[in-house]
Amino acid sequence: MTTHFRLIFTTCANENEARLLAQHLVKEKLAACVNILPTIESIYMWEGEVTQAKESKLLIKTKSEKMNEVIQTIKKLHSYEVPEIQVVDVATGNLAYFNWMDEVLN
Repeated sequence: MTTHFRLIFTTCANENEARLLAQHLVKEKLAACVNILPTIESIYMWEGEVTQAKESKLLIKTKSEKMNEVIQTIKKLHSYEVPEIQVVDVATGNLAYFNWMDEVLN
C-alpha cells in the first residue's frame, strides 16, 4: 500500500515555540497531528563550532499536497536562521488513521 502522507521533522528552540508552531499548523489544516517531544539534546556544528543545546522536536503528520506549505510555514515562523526540515514518505500504516487524516485535512 502506497500512501500520500508525509512525516516532517523539525526542531525548535524551546517547548513554547514548538507548541505555537504545532498549533498554527493544525489550526490552518496543514497538519492532522503534531507530536512534541518537549526536551531533546542536540549536538551540532554551527559557525565552525560544536554546539550543544536543549531543543524540542516536532513530528508533523500531513498529506503530500500540503508538504510545501508546511515547509514554507516552518521557515516563516521559525526562530532559527536555518531550521531543520526533514521529510519522510509514509509507505504504509493504519488505514483507519490515514482515513482520519484525510477527513481532518480536507
